[in-house]
Amino acid sequence: MGLPLAFKTLRTTRHHMLKEIEGLSHEQLLIIPEGQSDNVIWNVGHLLCSLSRLTYGFSGYPLPIPDSYLALFGKGTCATDWDEQPDIDEVLKQFKALPDMVEKDYRAGRFIQYKTLELAPGHTVESVEEAVAFHCFHEGLHIGMIISIKQRMGLTVGG
Repeated sequence: MGLPLAFKTLRTTRHHMLKEIEGLSHEQLLIIPEGQSDNVIWNVGHLLCSLSRLTYGFSGYPLPIPDSYLALFGKGTCATDWDEQPDIDEVLKQFKALPDMVEKDYRAGRFIQYKTLELAPGHTVESVEEAVAFHCFHEGLHIGMIISIKQRMGLTVGG
């Protein structure tokens, strides 16, 4: 079974995201530049939560991430509100592994049912394929946010 374009786009988008965070120390991943409310690892964790919810959650499955991640990285959260820092290595490990997991489960036919998600009036996501496509757009926005954070930290921005 061939993969829809959205899954191929996810691979490309994730490649670019990983290039942006490559080589950053744990300390750099946690820096919140003045005037901002988030750091690089929040953006990574947020995307981990987002892809998990868009694929597994809206297909009726438990999320493949710890419940605590939604409180740290979910919609409406920010790193300035953290009482404790996440396990950076674990977040990165899961972030890197999730596309393979989603693809494997897609190929196995797990994502048949899908609860429609309204993004805005008249704009809905009605299948896991559409969810992955939307997530690529979302991840692209967060790549831009990470580039901005890196620039504010005085780091050379990759391409």
